[in-house]
Amino acid sequence: KGQKAPIKVDRSSMNEEEIQDLKETFDLFDEDQSGTIDAEEIAKALENTGIDKRNPIVYQMIMDLQGINGPIDFDLFIDTIANRLGNNKDKDGIKKLFDLFDLSADGFIDFDKLKRVAKDLGETMNDEELDEMMHHIHVLNQTKNRDQISFDDYYTILTKR
Repeated sequence: KGQKAPIKVDRSSMNEEEIQDLKETFDLFDEDQSGTIDAEEIAKALENTGIDKRNPIVYQMIMDLQGINGPIDFDLFIDTIANRLGNNKDKDGIKKLFDLFDLSADGFIDFDKLKRVAKDLGETMNDEELDEMMHHIHVLNQTKNRDQISFDDYYTILTKR
């Protein structure tokens, strides 16, 4: 049973780099270079890239894409992904991004969660580098706690001008 197509997204909240990153991801999935992707191509690309479908966020995005009946072009791909991630310029969208890291939904990003997300995304930073990153976030942004980042801290960091 297919889902409805996602709501058309206002792309003014996305910069060129974000759109280009999504295009590169779409092209990874579009193995036959037809300009559209389907559930089979998505599954194969995930397998080839080693992206872990057990990550709840990745899994939900895949389910969103696979729930669409028929081929998915780049516009529909962007709308589907953007609907899942939200607008990173408003508080609700930033909360969705925060929730990607806050796997236990306790309101904080700590070292272990950061490490898990980095691994799921294929980052190769070691523990020392991740710890240093947490320390820099704390020092540069004067967060309340060196060992964890609250949503309020995260929101402040992302909306700094």
